[in-house]
Amino acid sequence: MTTELPSSNVANRVSDANPLAFLLCSLARLPFVILRGIVGALFYSIWYLAFYVLCTFRPFTGMMVLAAIVMLPISIVVFVHPEAARGMPFWEFGLMGLGFVALALGYTLLVDWITPPGAEDPFERYRRSDR
Repeated sequence: MTTELPSSNVANRVSDANPLAFLLCSLARLPFVILRGIVGALFYSIWYLAFYVLCTFRPFTGMMVLAAIVMLPISIVVFVHPEAARGMPFWEFGLMGLGFVALALGYTLLVDWITPPGAEDPFERYRRSDR
């Protein structure tokens, strides 16, 4: 003996009662389904475009790390000859170097975090492969 549970889906109940009512219900839902598809496509397009643009700036973050490496000897020179920096304290150069490294790491982590599913860095082929 099998007992069927009453269906909670409105479309199933309407289609069981009258096929014309099911057609009208489906036609009423059609604009909302189309709108949802358009919004989803727009969202994914913006997501992939933002990822692509952010990937183009990754080489600049590598240059920021190089600039941070250069900041260390500059801070030593400014410590020895304070007049070389025209009033800037020597520790500002060290903080700038740390800021460059932090910004480069943070940017790389952000780009990796927002990577869309199935997307790869389109500029990976232009980077050195020995790293």
